[in-house]
Amino acid sequence: MRFIIYGAGGIGGVVGGHLARTGQEVVLIARPGHVNAINASGLRLVTPTGTHVLRIPAVTAPGQVGFTPDDVVLLTMKSQHTEAAMGDLKKVTADVPVFCLQNGVRNEEIVSPFFPRVYGVMVRIGAVYMTDGEVTARRDPPGLLIIGRYPRGKDALAEAVVAAVRRASFLSVAVDDVMPYKWGKLMDNLGNAIDGITNGRYRDLQPIQRAAQQELKDLLAAAHIEWVPSSEVERRLPELAAPVKGQLETQAASSTWQSLARRTGTVETEFLNGEVVRLAKRLGRQAPINEKLWRISTEMSARGEVPGKYTPQQLMEMLGIKADGR
Repeated sequence: MRFIIYGAGGIGGVVGGHLARTGQEVVLIARPGHVNAINASGLRLVTPTGTHVLRIPAVTAPGQVGFTPDDVVLLTMKSQHTEAAMGDLKKVTADVPVFCLQNGVRNEEIVSPFFPRVYGVMVRIGAVYMTDGEVTARRDPPGLLIIGRYPRGKDALAEAVVAAVRRASFLSVAVDDVMPYKWGKLMDNLGNAIDGITNGRYRDLQPIQRAAQQELKDLLAAAHIEWVPSSEVERRLPELAAPVKGQLETQAASSTWQSLARRTGTVETEFLNGEVVRLAKRLGRQAPINEKLWRISTEMSARGEVPGKYTPQQLMEMLGIKADGR
């Protein structure tokens, strides 16, 4: 089995780097600057236990890979790039299993018309990508991956991928119904926009996060969509429980924060807070808190603005939220 890491930024670099460290064959597909740095000097993987320089093949497009029947694609790009990426992938291979190691709940839906074997993956990894050629895994173990077929089920390939990422130090398990875990992760990711807009301290952001999450909780109840809170994951799946053996403190925060700081021109918020708005419209409702967070973060990205445009207090006033989160 060869792993094609498609969109090898923070998450993809950390996963691909740890897989390569344990002898797994890996190919990275990434942006030209990142690829050039990796091919020139190797991928620099910074971890709490040390720094590793890994010689991993890196290319800029699927057409440069040369796909084989044993390949598995780990999709690790931001959700706004998924559809175009699937179009490019379909041009060079008719059938390859695609594992969506991405935030949000819509990527599997986007991938399914292109490829028949689609897997959802709930990802909880502290990854940082701010400099071409270098990624940081904030924790040891580096994170957890919950894997399942989309829309339901698990199979031998899911179990094989679980085994491979476990050998690479990740906590992982295959489940029959992965999407409730991804909805639960979406609940947590509603804070990414808040983090990027304010660059504030965690405790100062809690009233805003609670308000954004309450909108989603109400909508999930109305739509009868099952979700698993992050606090419940290890109770339901005890094999994922493990102490943190090491941790790195970094200035870089959420993936949205990193996108704004790197001035990429796009953020993933449409598939996070915007997903709440999408669900609300489907139910004939509104989600004003999440809609405003989506719009503000998107406008900041389009204007090339860096994290911290507003203070938490300013953002609360803009959203009409009081200090108690109402």
